[in-house]
Amino acid sequence: MATKSPKTAVKVKAAALNPDVQTQIEALRTDIALLAEAVKGQAVQTVNERAATARAVATEKADVAKEKYDELTTRAEAQIKENPLTSIAIAVGAGILLGAITRG
Repeated sequence: MATKSPKTAVKVKAAALNPDVQTQIEALRTDIALLAEAVKGQAVQTVNERAATARAVATEKADVAKEKYDELTTRAEAQIKENPLTSIAIAVGAGILLGAITRG
């Protein structure tokens, strides 16, 4: 009776386990693909949440800036109406100053 060499015995065992190993590898590939999809979905959700937060903050800051601008405009108009001569003098002085700066 012929006996199998140790290398042949290992090859026979590997061949017998091969279908099981292939199945496990395919299962791992499927699991990795599912994990990648889950990570991608979570990343997209996080980006969307942060973008929404940034939009909300930007809108809030723009509203505050607009309110401040409106307040300053109203205040300036009131000052001009109360002191028209002073306002004209300030405007002329600012014009002369800017002209001197840009000339030279």
